[in-house]
Formats: sequence, C-alpha cells, structure tokens
Amino acid sequence: MTDSLITSLSPLATFSQGYQLELNSGQASTDPLRAQFEAFIHQRFAETYGATVKHYMPQLLGLRHKGALQAVVGLRPASANPLFLEQYLDIPACTQIRQRSGIAMQREQMIEVGNLAALAPGAARMLIIALTHYLAAQGFSWVVFTGTAMLLNSFQRLALSPIDLGMADPARLGRQQAEWGSYYATRPRVMAGYIPEGLAQLNQRDAFQRLGYQARYAQPQEANHASA
Repeated sequence: MTDSLITSLSPLATFSQGYQLELNSGQASTDPLRAQFEAFIHQRFAETYGATVKHYMPQLLGLRHKGALQAVVGLRPASANPLFLEQYLDIPACTQIRQRSGIAMQREQMIEVGNLAALAPGAARMLIIALTHYLAAQGFSWVVFTGTAMLLNSFQRLALSPIDLGMADPARLGRQQAEWGSYYATRPRVMAGYIPEGLAQLNQRDAFQRLGYQARYAQPQEANHASA
C-alpha cells in the first residue's frame, strides 16, 4: 500500500472515444494543470450551489474528453491528516467503518475523496469507475466521501452500495457553512465504500472493458479486465 499516489504519468489512463484520466499530485497554485482543475471545481460549485470553494484536496484527478475537462475529484489519504468529513462524525471514520462493516481495517487503508465536480452525471459515473480502479491499484481498501442524492444515484446506477455513516451536518463547520451556498439543502450523507467489493462489481459488469479503459499504472490484482 502506498501512502503517496503515483505522480509521474500523464495521462494516467485512457478510455475509448477520446477520454483520458489525468492526475495532479502537487499543491502549487502555479501549476497550470492544478490551476485548471481548481478553477473547474470552483466554477461548478458556484453554478450549482452558489458556493465559494476555498479549499482543495492535496491531489486532484481529472477526466478529459478530446481536450475538454469533464469532471474533477480530489484525493486525501487518511494516513497523513484528519479528514475534512470527520468534522461531521463523533468518532474517527475508520472506527465507525469497523463498527458498521465488521471488517478489520487500518487508517492507512482509507482515502477521502471530495471536491467532486462534473459537467454531467455520465461524466461523474465514468470518473467513479476510473477512481475505483486507480485506488484499488494504489492499495486502498476504503474510500470515504460526502455524497448528495445525485451522487448516490450515480453509485446506484453502477450497482455500488456504500455504507451510510451519517448526516453531513453543516452546523459542525461553524462559520464555514456560509461558504457552501445551497449545498447542504441537498441533505448530503457521509458514506464509505469498500473498494475491493466495488472493483469486483464493476469487473462483473464489464465496466472497464466497455469503456475501453487502459490504465498506465500497475494493475490491482482483481482488475483483469482493464489492461495496461
């Protein structure tokens, strides 16, 4: 299991029909790719919720189609720092996951995703598929995130069933909640997904094969349908 994600490959993966996956692993605002990813997130949250996003995940993953950005999501390994979404929880996320799932796990096996922004639900689903494959390849077992009803519908359409850890209560954020516009009117939930189970489900549905997913990183052991 790696504490830091692969940083050197661009694109990280390709799809059929001109889609590709890109990773920005640095936080320097002068990096052109990161600046583009952050601007995309900022614009989508402003347009959708009237929100002002001021904080971005340490690493950003983008989905592009024929040069045009379609979706972006942020990544934060849990081993490094407290997670943003743990503000909503009374106990650490890893403890709650163990209680809800009955599966033994360590904090370094968990990663938080956030800052998810997409032009359309289809782009979000494609990014979720790629993200599942990539995180499995990096050795993570659990992904935690805050999901709106629209995002959870994307998981349902992919036959993925994350565990509900509770409500994302904006009161836990204090004055920061004013920056989020109408986001919390969607009643988001804190969720956890077991990555090996999700990967197996997507493989069973031939999701990677149908998308023509070609990874340019070491394959997760279970992901036989997506060739390097």
